[in-house]
Amino acid sequence: MGINESSAVAAVYRLAEKRTAAGLVRSLRDETLELLTRGYQRPRRLTEAVLASGDRELQAALARNAGLCTPRQRLRLARLGVPEIGRALYVAERWTRTGSGDEVRIAVLTAADPTDPAWRAPGGLVAMLLGETGPTDLAAAIHAPFPELALHALRHCGRDLPLPMLLRAARTLHARGGPEQLTALAALVDEEDGLGHPGLAALLRRAAAACADAEADAAPAPGPGSAASLLAGDPSPTDELLYEVRVHGGGERAAHVPPDWELVRSEHARRPFSADALTHLNRWPGCPPDLAVEGLRGSPRTALLQGTGPLPLAALTGPEAEPARSYVPRVLQRGLREGWLAAERLFTEVTPAADVIGCLPKGDGLVGKAVRELTAPLGSDPAAWLALYRRINRFEGTATALVAAACADAGRRGPAPSWPRPIGAAFPCREPEGARALFQRLFEYAEEAVQEALLPHLDVRAVQHLLVFGTPSPRLRERITAVHGRAAQVAHASRWDLPGETVEELLDLDDPEVNEKLYLYGAIAREERERILAGRGRGGGPVPVTGGLLDALTRIDLRHHRNWVSAGLPSGDPRVLRVVLGRIRTHTEAGRLRVLIRLWERHGPEAVRSLMAEEEFPGRAAGAGHPLPAATHKTAAQALASPDGPALLRTRLAAEEDPVRLIAVLRRAAAGTVAERVRHLAQEGTALPWPQLVEAHTADPLPVHLLRALAQQPDCPRPLLLEALGAGPVHRGDDRPWLVPAMEEGRLTPADILRRCGPAAEAVSLLAGVHTHWPTTEDPWSYRVYREARTLTRTHLGTSPETWTRAARLLPTFPGPLPALLTAATADSAPADRTPTG
Repeated sequence: MGINESSAVAAVYRLAEKRTAAGLVRSLRDETLELLTRGYQRPRRLTEAVLASGDRELQAALARNAGLCTPRQRLRLARLGVPEIGRALYVAERWTRTGSGDEVRIAVLTAADPTDPAWRAPGGLVAMLLGETGPTDLAAAIHAPFPELALHALRHCGRDLPLPMLLRAARTLHARGGPEQLTALAALVDEEDGLGHPGLAALLRRAAAACADAEADAAPAPGPGSAASLLAGDPSPTDELLYEVRVHGGGERAAHVPPDWELVRSEHARRPFSADALTHLNRWPGCPPDLAVEGLRGSPRTALLQGTGPLPLAALTGPEAEPARSYVPRVLQRGLREGWLAAERLFTEVTPAADVIGCLPKGDGLVGKAVRELTAPLGSDPAAWLALYRRINRFEGTATALVAAACADAGRRGPAPSWPRPIGAAFPCREPEGARALFQRLFEYAEEAVQEALLPHLDVRAVQHLLVFGTPSPRLRERITAVHGRAAQVAHASRWDLPGETVEELLDLDDPEVNEKLYLYGAIAREERERILAGRGRGGGPVPVTGGLLDALTRIDLRHHRNWVSAGLPSGDPRVLRVVLGRIRTHTEAGRLRVLIRLWERHGPEAVRSLMAEEEFPGRAAGAGHPLPAATHKTAAQALASPDGPALLRTRLAAEEDPVRLIAVLRRAAAGTVAERVRHLAQEGTALPWPQLVEAHTADPLPVHLLRALAQQPDCPRPLLLEALGAGPVHRGDDRPWLVPAMEEGRLTPADILRRCGPAAEAVSLLAGVHTHWPTTEDPWSYRVYREARTLTRTHLGTSPETWTRAARLLPTFPGPLPALLTAATADSAPADRTPTG
């Protein structure tokens, strides 16, 4: 079955209009409740309809899986002021908080009515929070409208509160419970050693006394000694931020506005922030360097790995970062990229030189200018550059000192510099490491005239790294080829991820070794593989297959690259055929005859005779017999005895590929093997007789399994695709190999899928993931199906919730396509129910 009842309900909500969805909440209430309870990703329209419904049970179910709601929807739920919904949201926020701090929890408590006993009932939100002691859960409760809960939250969170926030909490307590609550808070402050705020308890008692005096006075006069004056002071955005940093380890409010750093220092002096909190604060511009360094000193790994703000260079190279020294280069690179570190300082102050050179970002104009100034003393002297290469990985001093040492070495060496311990190209090529990586980083930033002067002195591996992983200009590439010749071209053909234009340039060379390396390590098309193994150049001339490629064909893993070997079947090369026939089995007589014809055309009858008499094939066990069957041997013997052997082979091939015969063979194939049979025919060169297959189906319908097997071929004509679509149940898993490519390539339209695909549930299941809450990259073809389904269903079902309800309940088990289901759903409806909508 394509989808279950809950998925059917979700699909209906996806397709219905907004006003229809509002009615579905009532007519599909039980099914909607089940869908919400299961916690599936749900359509936005369903969530909006539930929010607007006023149905508390549905809203509570929605709140229990609030992680599938947007932050704005969670706030709407919170502001309903319903105890059960509020508790569910408060709990759900433990894992759904997404950068909004405690906004949803604060909204829950703000909307709570303290006169409603359900909030304080056993198992309710207040009772639950009174049993908590962690600041993370209690942080939002400091302003709760329940005095006992606010006092409990202040006991466990008060030390983290800046004074203005504590005073605001005191004002809230006074407003909710009178001066007695201020007295209670003062007692709590004394019990908790002042909550980190000296004099707070005395201030609260004076405010409580002022309140009592004001109540006794019929006309209280506001003034400096009044409660309002004593508790005055609104928290600043910095106060709010610092509270979140302490409680939740981060803060996102007004992230574009820097904190008041004097307030930060004052609060840090009152109660020091953790190292992680200081690292988090360093993300804002203007963070005092001493605070950033303190965070680095307290938790070097966190500061270096997770920090996003600048750090002083002296701290990065000093004892503060020593415990996590291996992470310093990445911070240096970030500093160079973001501009708060200067490459010139790194070159003269940071050791070892390898750490600095290894962190240089690629393609940075300012860094490039600094590197060229650094290497200017080397000039274009190969001896100096090669001396630098010898030292670069082990030099303990700065980069500037490294250059000076290299220049000194060059002055002492002979006039004929050479690359130390040169090595050849690697296949496949991997990114350079160690000294080679560092040298290449400096080389890439050098002036082009310097690069050209150094080219003759690079070994082949360095040239390969430059071509594959570097970005040499067209002029420099031409110069590389002129200097290193064919070796450079072969070395370049060494990666599967080379740019397409590079692969084309290399193939155009028609060089046997380049072809070999591209065949084994490049991403080239099947047609190119057949051409290479056939020994044909792109320019039309012969290009021999190398012995290295033949040897590699004997070792290729057939589980992953069988097509690399089978590409040799039409080659007509006896050496290639010995390897290919020894490694893979041919499945069709037409394919085997095509092998003999091509071999005869290229090398004559003696090559055919020799192949048929061959007793040893690479990769084939001794005594296993000839890989070609007796029938092929008989045909080959007859051809060799005939005055026109190729003509006889072509006649037999034509008989094998006769459309009437092929169609009869395919009709007889078992359901479990027909797809493989069709695939073997195509892979071994037989062109399926599509016009005759269409005619045969019109005259006598082909079996469903054959239609689906034919549909997997990329050249299957549209009439047969449509027949495959409507010839029985379509299952998203089983039929995806042909259904999805046909949709993506435009050979099937969304209307085809919805009007012919059965059962209807399978067609609708293709909409999974469309219009859920969270933004996702939706498949373009899936979204086109959705739009077509929306138009089709709205046209048939109109705006009547009852008609849509019948469709939803029919959908999971309906055997026919979607239009038939829609017709059945509207069969008992009044004409007014079927008003078409856009």
